[in-house]
Amino acid sequence: MSYSAFDSVSAAFAVDGLEMRSHKGRSVEQVIVEGGVHYLKRYWLAGSQIFQRHVARGYHELRMIDWLNQQGFTGPKVVRRGDSRCLGIGLKLFFLMEEVKEELSLETVWRKNPDGANKLLQELASFTAKLHEAGFVHIDYSERHILVGGGEGRRTFRLIDVERASIGKSTPQLLANDLATLVESIADHRLQSLVRGDFIDMYIAERSTLTSGDEFRRLFSQATPTKSF
Repeated sequence: MSYSAFDSVSAAFAVDGLEMRSHKGRSVEQVIVEGGVHYLKRYWLAGSQIFQRHVARGYHELRMIDWLNQQGFTGPKVVRRGDSRCLGIGLKLFFLMEEVKEELSLETVWRKNPDGANKLLQELASFTAKLHEAGFVHIDYSERHILVGGGEGRRTFRLIDVERASIGKSTPQLLANDLATLVESIADHRLQSLVRGDFIDMYIAERSTLTSGDEFRRLFSQATPTKSF
C-alpha cells in the first residue's frame, strides 16, 4: 500500500487493515504502508451517536499531538490526515501514524532490562516534570502509552493515545493523579515500589514551580488514578 491511499477521506475510509480497537464512531487499525508499520485512526459521525462527539475527540487528539511536537516534546508521528465537514461540523476524520523503529513501550523496556530501572526512572522523572511544568496532563499516563527510544543517558520518550489529555493551567492534584495512573499501570510490584518512592523524589526535585515537596507527596498519597487497569 502506498501513501496515495490516504490522499482523500473517502480513500482512507476504504482502507482495510488489521483491527486493533473498534468502537461505535471510532477505530484503530494497523496497516503496512510502503513497507512500514502504521496505525490508522478513524472517527466518524453517525445519526445514533450525534451527541457522543467522537469526531470532536479526534480533533482534540490531533491538537494534543501537534502541541507535543511543536513544544519540544514528542507525540505520535502523523504522516497523513484529513477530514470532511458539513456546516462546520466534522463528519469524518482520519490520521495515519508511522511506527518509529526501535522504540519500545516503557512496559517492554522495563521487562527487557530490569537492572537498568533506576537510571531509566531518573530520565523519565525529568521528562515528566518538564511535561507537567509545561502544562500538559496526559490523563492516561501509563507504561503502555510511553514509548522509549535511544540508550541510557540519551533516551527519548514519545507519548501516544493522548485523546484525553489537556494543556494549560492544571492543579497539583491533577498532576498527582497522572503519576498515580502511572503507578497503577505497572504490573511489576518491585517497579511500582520504585515509582512510589525514588521516582516521586526525582520528579519533585525536577519541578521548579513546586512550593512544597511534602505537600505534593501528600497529594500523591491521596491521588486517584484516572484510568482503570
